[in-house]
Amino acid sequence: MNGFLNLLQLRTIEQEAANLGINLIERAGLSIAKLVGSQFSKKHRILVVAGRGNNGSDGMAAAINLIEAGYKVDLVRLFKDNTALNQQWYERCVVLKKPLTRIPSDLSKYQLIIDAIYGIGLTHELDVETAKIVQKINQQSSFVLSLDAPSGLNPFSGKVFGEAIHADCTLTFISDKPGLHTGDGLDCSGEVQVVELVDISEYKLPDALYPASFNVLDDINYSPLLRMKFNTNKGSYGTVAIIGGNKGMHGALFLAGRAALLAGAGKVVLGALDNDFKLDFSMPELMSQSPKEIVRNLQAFDAIAIGPGLGQDDKAVKILDKLLGDIEDSKLLVDADALNLIANNLELKLKFREVRYKIITPHPGEAARILGVTVNEVQEDRFMSITDISTKLNAVTILKGAGSLIQSNNQIFVNTTGNPGLANAGQGDTLTGLIAAFLAQGMEMLDATRLGVFVHGLAADHLVVQKRGYNGILASLVAEEASCVINEIVYGKLFQ
Repeated sequence: MNGFLNLLQLRTIEQEAANLGINLIERAGLSIAKLVGSQFSKKHRILVVAGRGNNGSDGMAAAINLIEAGYKVDLVRLFKDNTALNQQWYERCVVLKKPLTRIPSDLSKYQLIIDAIYGIGLTHELDVETAKIVQKINQQSSFVLSLDAPSGLNPFSGKVFGEAIHADCTLTFISDKPGLHTGDGLDCSGEVQVVELVDISEYKLPDALYPASFNVLDDINYSPLLRMKFNTNKGSYGTVAIIGGNKGMHGALFLAGRAALLAGAGKVVLGALDNDFKLDFSMPELMSQSPKEIVRNLQAFDAIAIGPGLGQDDKAVKILDKLLGDIEDSKLLVDADALNLIANNLELKLKFREVRYKIITPHPGEAARILGVTVNEVQEDRFMSITDISTKLNAVTILKGAGSLIQSNNQIFVNTTGNPGLANAGQGDTLTGLIAAFLAQGMEMLDATRLGVFVHGLAADHLVVQKRGYNGILASLVAEEASCVINEIVYGKLFQ
């Protein structure tokens, strides 16, 4: 299953399954025990830390199965105000083995800790004692398996409620959860495995307001990138204009232009605001015009990007204002300083909303300025943040960061490529160039955006393997590797 279900949809399945006499907790317990049995021997000691609700019941159901299979299992339940169903599972555990009354002072004797404290319904900060227990678990070298979601993490928004378990693996039930794959969710969840428990297709579910799914290649139409005819020329593959490169920021413009050429654009023209800008002849294929010339001749370009190294001075405001007024039906990508100018200038914002074909690529800082909130508020619910931005500016939107999100027409895609090596200067400029090149070659707006984000991350993943680590994954190298990734995707094994 590529898509995610929201909390209401999951609760609907739980209720309908109960009405049909399906015991989801029993099924979850068997699934957990099966996973543990495949990775741990009976010599290993296991601690199950259970909460008050169904998540705790899942943990206790697993404990019962593991004890009956001959595993050395200790159980501790943290709270006194437990649900009736939770109490029933606890009493079944008591019959097999006396539970512990508190968390052991020494957790190092356990090779596996099963986190069954809080599941998918957490809506509040962890209390002080629970937060201390979470911190203690995180300090151990034991393998930590979280059930449904790492306790302390909202698996739908990715928000951490003060403290959260940092699991090695999260076994999540019925369907995957989007918050496990973006922002703090990536640091908390470890490897995510999904156990459906029931056939989801048999359930009638309420529609999701903002459906979310993984950003995968299966439903991206990248056929316009195929070069199958010999009788073509540079004009056949689109012309990109990129405006930016103010004083002291030439590199951003060059990186974006270089990436666009490497991604297959037939021609790339750089429009630098700094009159002293000179082309770098390490890549003599790039061309240069003044920003005014580009804006006067917009019909000559198949895609226009503005922002890399643009700056925020009067010259930048004037060229952006002129571009937004004259763009008509050309494809426009807005990044970096151009986004900051739009965020802070109502007239530019109103003009930008009227542009028909547009993509924006904010990182959390730029997103915060667009929304008038803090970066922390953006990151606490990246799904809500991207929805607010997309609605506010009426554009295909990328919210960059760990687990980049893409939104268009109320559909959200969660990207799964990329790594911490991308946390260095210039990566956004390279991404801008990739997407602009795809647009110029005829890809649709959303497809070009999704493919750009996917390829950018996958190129970095390849480089991490090549370099044996995260250092030196520079934006210029990502652009080089991206050209290889694009060829692999588009042409497969044709040239191997």
